[in-house]
Amino acid sequence: MPDNSSENSVKQDKSVKIEWNKISVRQWRELVHQSGKSNLLQSWPYAQAILITERLTGQFATISYEGRIVGICQVLEQRLLGLFHKVRLYRGPLWFEQSLPDYVYLAFWQEIRTRYPVRPWRFTYLLPELPDTVENRQLMETAGFKRIDTEGYSSIWLDLSQEEETLRANLKSNWRNPLNQSLKKGLTLEIDNEGEHLNWLLKLSETDKLLKEFRGPSPALVAHLKRFTKDREDMLLLRALDGGKAIGAVLIFLHEASATYLVGWNSPAGRDKRAHNFLIWHSIMELKKRQVNWLDLGGINPQDAAGVTTFKRGVGGEEFTLVGSYT
Repeated sequence: MPDNSSENSVKQDKSVKIEWNKISVRQWRELVHQSGKSNLLQSWPYAQAILITERLTGQFATISYEGRIVGICQVLEQRLLGLFHKVRLYRGPLWFEQSLPDYVYLAFWQEIRTRYPVRPWRFTYLLPELPDTVENRQLMETAGFKRIDTEGYSSIWLDLSQEEETLRANLKSNWRNPLNQSLKKGLTLEIDNEGEHLNWLLKLSETDKLLKEFRGPSPALVAHLKRFTKDREDMLLLRALDGGKAIGAVLIFLHEASATYLVGWNSPAGRDKRAHNFLIWHSIMELKKRQVNWLDLGGINPQDAAGVTTFKRGVGGEEFTLVGSYT
């Protein structure tokens, strides 16, 4: 953790206290685990990967209420030439309690506004981990932020703590039937925890991005995520083999009690043999073995990626949309 600490107590209520860079890596990991539904962008490995790829340095806040830590948030910063200041807050904070007083949430966002006031050459971008509600839009406005006119991030949470039978019963028929077909196609599952096939997958994924004109994580960022998750085997690359030849693959990163689907690839043969249904289902079973409780299916976009959205919705789960982007 950075040791250039600063501490600001919220003036509005002395029961709320926000501290910066006061905890260890181990404590951060424990707190991310405690949050349950965590996301990859608030994880320690992501902070390390983004530091190398984009020179953004993590600042780590703990939010306390009545003497107990109730939330955490990672903010990324970059200073250039002593003049330019980039501030990024992706999908935070993570909260441990769901029924805190409204002023606790407001206190955090006022702290961010106070810590990073509007000024020339400071470029602030926030993607709060807040559901898109009228109340949350008002919260951000009250704290002094301006909403960027874009759609909020949407995805699906899948509760992996459910029994296998329940998970299968919750599959939509247009997903369950292809899964059953895939299980009869003689496909072989290959699990790669070491990243032996990562470069292979990233090259294919980059080609897909160019052909289909969609954005995704950069190969450099993914490679560094692999580096910082390897010691705990928190990278999961699954391939579907047909006669020894890979016809589909998925890449998932674990972050404490949750995981995120990050990259997928399907060949024409993979589409014919429903390899992606096969791989996602086996990923779910593998994550359950590792006692991961939540899977973020990696984003949906009904307008620009209708087919992918329909596929992910077929898995079942809890769909959500965040409040949007702010500056």
